[in-house]
Amino acid sequence: MTPTDDAAATRLLDEYRRAGGNADTIADIGSQRSSAPAAIVLVAEWLAELEDRWPGPETEGRELARLSLVNGLNRKESRKTAAIPALISQFDHAKTTSSRVRWAAGNALYSIPAGKEYFEQLAVIAADRTFGADRQMVVDWLGKSRHPDAAAVAVAQLDDDTVAGHALDALSKLRAQGVSKQVEPFLTSKFPWYRRNAERIIRYDES
Repeated sequence: MTPTDDAAATRLLDEYRRAGGNADTIADIGSQRSSAPAAIVLVAEWLAELEDRWPGPETEGRELARLSLVNGLNRKESRKTAAIPALISQFDHAKTTSSRVRWAAGNALYSIPAGKEYFEQLAVIAADRTFGADRQMVVDWLGKSRHPDAAAVAVAQLDDDTVAGHALDALSKLRAQGVSKQVEPFLTSKFPWYRRNAERIIRYDES
């Protein structure tokens, strides 16, 4: 930990405790079973503004803090709060966010889940292949969004091996219609999960 890391970590923990959080270390922020509304707001603010509040390069300390903040927002109390934009911001290409942090942010957006009012932003992330497997759970989130354009975004990702299974899962959740032709190749996939979802999608499509 650098002196900057130490100072920022101390400030974060102090503010987190004053907001009603219970943590002895930065890692504890991400492992709480539940959080007070004020703590959710505080964690979201820190995550969205981390580069300003914890200046300098992405040190190991700041990356671990970023991951803990992301995990700290992955809870039902984050619904309809500033947590969602803060998590989406981790997919900003201008940030030096690691792959594991982006994946965790996507997983949080799926688990909370983000509301369909964020569909346009999340659809852009789901379709951005430069994010590779980091966007898997964002692609899967399309199935929870119930947005009328979600199926089209998911279908467009079926030829990307890094997210194809998650795209199938989304289409299954959506009970997508008119996609049998695109899904049929997965009926013989070596992955049982792919086969099951393909069968389910085709069954919905033909019903």
